[in-house]
Amino acid sequence: MSESARFSISTVKLRQDRHVVHARQRARDVAALLGFDHQEQIRLATAASELARNAFRYASGGAVEFLVVDDVPQTFIIYVTDSGPGISNLDTILNGQYVSKTGMGQGIIGTKRLLEIFKIRSSPSGTQVEAGKPLPPTALRFDANRIKQLIAKLAQTSPSDPFDEVERQNQELLKTLAELRESQEALAQLNSELEDTNRGVVALYAELDQRAVDLTRVSDLKTRFLSNLSHEFRTPLNSISSLSRLLLDRSDGELTPEQEKQINYIQRSAGELSELVNDLLDLSKVEAGKIDVKPRHFEVQELFGSLRGMLKPLLGGNSLDLIFEANPDIPPLYTDEGKISQILRNLISNALKFTRRGHIRVTAEADATTIIFRVADTGIGIAREDQERIFEEFVQIDGELQSKVRGTGLGLPLSKRLAELLEGSLEVESEVGVGSTFIARMPMRLDGFPTPFDPSGSPNGTGATILFIEDNRETMFVNESSLKNQNYHLVFTSSIPEARAAIRRFPPALIVLDRILDQKDCLHFILESREIGYTGPVLVVSVVDDAREPIEAGATAFLPKPIAPLTLVNTIREIVDGKKSKTILLAEDDEVTRYVLGDRLAKLGLRILEARNGRDAIRMATDYLPDAMFLDIIMPDLNGFEVLRELRSNPITDEIPVVVHSSKSLSNKEIETLTSGGAIIYPKEAFNDQQSTDRLHRVLGSVGIEL
Repeated sequence: MSESARFSISTVKLRQDRHVVHARQRARDVAALLGFDHQEQIRLATAASELARNAFRYASGGAVEFLVVDDVPQTFIIYVTDSGPGISNLDTILNGQYVSKTGMGQGIIGTKRLLEIFKIRSSPSGTQVEAGKPLPPTALRFDANRIKQLIAKLAQTSPSDPFDEVERQNQELLKTLAELRESQEALAQLNSELEDTNRGVVALYAELDQRAVDLTRVSDLKTRFLSNLSHEFRTPLNSISSLSRLLLDRSDGELTPEQEKQINYIQRSAGELSELVNDLLDLSKVEAGKIDVKPRHFEVQELFGSLRGMLKPLLGGNSLDLIFEANPDIPPLYTDEGKISQILRNLISNALKFTRRGHIRVTAEADATTIIFRVADTGIGIAREDQERIFEEFVQIDGELQSKVRGTGLGLPLSKRLAELLEGSLEVESEVGVGSTFIARMPMRLDGFPTPFDPSGSPNGTGATILFIEDNRETMFVNESSLKNQNYHLVFTSSIPEARAAIRRFPPALIVLDRILDQKDCLHFILESREIGYTGPVLVVSVVDDAREPIEAGATAFLPKPIAPLTLVNTIREIVDGKKSKTILLAEDDEVTRYVLGDRLAKLGLRILEARNGRDAIRMATDYLPDAMFLDIIMPDLNGFEVLRELRSNPITDEIPVVVHSSKSLSNKEIETLTSGGAIIYPKEAFNDQQSTDRLHRVLGSVGIEL
């Protein structure tokens, strides 16, 4: 029961049948005094009657107490208790699965549906039920004094004859049935109206679908027409330009001054028409949704450098200054560089046409998720009423310079469409006679295109930071899995721009550089990393199995791909921690055994080499001279006895300690052969028991490897 104050109003003892009727009447009277409306009074009275009937029938008596709980809001509670045998199948009843012999069995579950508050507890010593409703919002708040007044009013009413109560209940039932019938008739009428409305909506949808199909067909026809027209125009326009250039180059003889002027006019007109055709083609592709977005990582400084070189010839002898400014801390963008460049080229070209003196300033700044490009000029400006119109196709604003410059009227609409295609926006701020500023707001990361490195994130682990520059996702996953238990900070990037940002944000202790990124040789980044302040080691990995060039370029070490996980772990440990690990050669044809034993040894700080057969074991022992070898007996080509004999007959490898690690049951003679060859026997069964860790340490110690 609740810990809030509880004001008891009345209690009805259930000793006879008529007391069930009294409980119903008392519930209705109390509900009326508490401010409940007629419908709620009937609900509460019905609930009290049903709970009292259950207590009297199944427990041979009990009590019904009516209370007000001083909570927020205050609540009216009907508290029914009995001392019967309890309800053994209470969960079945509450789940609605119980059916009594009479086919009813819905008393408790029905009461629960009537009221907002319902709690029931049952045990072999009896059952307690709390059922009720919050007081109406318009009701007074009851304190001890008001409860006393309510009890006094209630005392003035006496229980009516049970037959009168039954008659009243019948009248309430008839009234409820009449209201229900009216509701059903109203519902039937509403359903009929909804059916008529639905038929109209369906017809409207069909018409809209047809209109949408027609519009799509018209749009496709328009796009196809513009595309075909553009392609058909390009060939003759290119021919006109080429022929004009031949004439201007005097390939067929000298031209008179008048002829040269005419041919220049022809070439200029062909160039303007070609520009119009290109813009039309791009615009039609954007409208048709047939233009591809190809995001890649790039830096704003590189983009501005390309634009500066591309647009410098347009300045000619102009007195304008073209200024590019960008914060050097802007992280790399991951979007379509070509389309961003096209937007800025259009904006800068437009500014050049309508600016006679002063400057054009191109800037870039970034917040957490957006980069903002601004192209500001000191040109003639745009009137407020024309600032929306300039983004409409083929619109050109009349002005003092408009007659002197030619344009297609498609550059700004195309730029706006491209910005929206890249999930950004393009707007303008301008004042006549002062200048204009075009503002392109673009997301730094395009949605739907996963990026492996987030410059705003943080690496995992608490140890030294390892920066991986790797564009293959599968390799990233393998590297991360190999090092997940080593407690290093792991930062993964997939491009050189990302790596630059990562070095600034998370200064690494080691860079692991994939030599080939995006089909480009990236050894140059070793030198570049030194120029931006990184002085640590660089481990180069590559499918190109050539260590010479990476080492000459400044790499600390080189590993060929694919890299065995244990080899990667041990190489990084040696470089970062500065400790030369002891080397163990595992000569084992079973991959699972190599993995399990190799993982156990690697966690002890040992460097692991893996040989899959006897011949590989002999070759690797000769090439790497490991500190010890774990040797299996049963292998596909040379068995362990033959490998041990080869090792001992070679002066280069005869001193390598050998641990025979095999599940083969060895005879006394075989054991003698192995031990006479200086081998220590460590059965695989011993590796799997509870003392395996201690035994492994003892075996390693016996071959001179102290941990």
